[in-house]
Amino acid sequence: MGSVDTLEDLAEFALELAAAAGEVICPLFRNSKVRDKSAKGRFDPVTQADLAAERRMREMIRARYPDHGVRGEEMPESAAGGAYSWLLDPIDGTHSFVYGLPTWMTLVALLHEGRPLIGVASQPLLGEAFLGMPGGAWRIAAGRRERLRVRGTERLGQALTGTTLPDIYETAAQRAVLEAMRQAARQVRYDADAYFYALLAAGQTDLAFDTGLSAHDIAALIPIVRGAGGLITDWDGKADPLGGDVLAASTPALHDQALELLARARGKG
Repeated sequence: MGSVDTLEDLAEFALELAAAAGEVICPLFRNSKVRDKSAKGRFDPVTQADLAAERRMREMIRARYPDHGVRGEEMPESAAGGAYSWLLDPIDGTHSFVYGLPTWMTLVALLHEGRPLIGVASQPLLGEAFLGMPGGAWRIAAGRRERLRVRGTERLGQALTGTTLPDIYETAAQRAVLEAMRQAARQVRYDADAYFYALLAAGQTDLAFDTGLSAHDIAALIPIVRGAGGLITDWDGKADPLGGDVLAASTPALHDQALELLARARGKG
């Protein structure tokens, strides 16, 4: 961080990036060209809106912080000239975007020496953004900032949980995890991607879990969950996972129960 730009300055810039992406994306919602970038595997869409929004954010970073690195979902990495780098996911939940559902989000993360420092998750159609950074997490809507705090659920049987889709659980061990969570939790919901983690931070849900995530899927959500008082680890309990298998919980007791369940389901308990 330079002598001029404070942590708050960097957080405001992260919000500006997400807002600029939203200005590009919203006019293309339900009106964007779609291309399948998979190699004849599972449908993996990229849209005109993804590309245009990432391009806009990269231009803004280059103009404001030319020595910062940038990694995005859709374009080649720009190497960092210092300790700071940005991870961008213009549309997390592209399948929802393609279907015309408003459950996608724009994710912006600032990393310091490879660790998530600031995260923004924005849903411009609904006019809300979630900000996490050292010192707290906030929901920003209609010009107001509301401090976020996870709720105190401590029993897995009472937990409202969410994960991206059943389809991502491909191996026998992964499917066992999903079924175990379905049996143990009060309810498992699907197809809200990053929103599950933002709503956990907002005290609306209790637990979120996923498998096979990329760094750009989760980096922005780590400061938001942490800033609201939650815990976020991989399935073995390692903190702040930048991809792979992820578990977020509102309380230590709930997190411990979920970790034990995941271990038993994978034959590690």
